[in-house]
Amino acid sequence: MKKIILAICLLVFSYVLSAQKIELLASGTKTSLRGLSAVTDKIIWASGSKGTVARSIDSGKTWKWMTVPGFEKRDFRDIEAFDAVTAIVMAIDTPAIILKTIDGGGHWKTVYENSTPGMFLDAMEFWNQQSGIVIGDPINGKFFIARTFDEGNSWHATTFDNLPSADSG
Repeated sequence: MKKIILAICLLVFSYVLSAQKIELLASGTKTSLRGLSAVTDKIIWASGSKGTVARSIDSGKTWKWMTVPGFEKRDFRDIEAFDAVTAIVMAIDTPAIILKTIDGGGHWKTVYENSTPGMFLDAMEFWNQQSGIVIGDPINGKFFIARTFDEGNSWHATTFDNLPSADSG
């Protein structure tokens, strides 16, 4: 009986693997992608080095590649998108900057900036379109955290006393 169950599991597993397809896409852009946000099966945003943001609204068949003006030398480590026109992107290094677009990347507004020495943002996450968090490398032994509760239009750093301590090393 165990052999029959194992054989069935192997058949199902091989079928699932064969149903997956990887397709390499050439963008014509030399960038290192770091952030990805799949809003739906059709709407996908990506972010990366050299101020690059990409958006697809047709399941990745075609992409609109853009460089955010003034950020050509910055790396965008993470992106969070909510629909085909609204996204928030995070520039990692001092000054740490969070930008938002509400027109598909046509214009970007700075919604947060922090020039604290040693500032380096690592990740961003939203629970819903209203509430999100960014976390950064430790400064003075404590992780940096900022939060938003208004769709990323404003961000508030957690007070130093309320930040979690970082373990040594």
